[in-house]
Amino acid sequence: MLAVTCTSQSADDPLSGLTIGDRPEPEVPDGWARVTVKAASLNHHDLWSLRGVGLPADRLPMILGCDAAGVDEDGNEVVVHALVGDPDWVGDETLDPRRSILSERYQGALAEQVVVPRRNLLPKPADLSFE
Repeated sequence: MLAVTCTSQSADDPLSGLTIGDRPEPEVPDGWARVTVKAASLNHHDLWSLRGVGLPADRLPMILGCDAAGVDEDGNEVVVHALVGDPDWVGDETLDPRRSILSERYQGALAEQVVVPRRNLLPKPADLSFE
């Protein structure tokens, strides 16, 4: 599948580590869902990752992108919630010490497909387009 990936990091030349090309289709763990991405956006987090901030080099290559909307395996139009928390956490997920966002610990959304916990899928409002 086509994806935008961070393959190396440079504080001085962050775009030198940006690669666009083929990546294997992601595997879908139990409780997770595959989404065919119809819309995604750049986030400043992606630039920080390319600069080597917040994304350890041992996690490379990493598909970038936190934000996406698309169609799940059941044909539902969905918006992807980018924060991935511990499924056993109770309370405000932003306080979960094991939380992460797409493209930090999990492959991101600047790809033809993204895999996320099923609980991260929200129905896309009908009046919101993919364009």
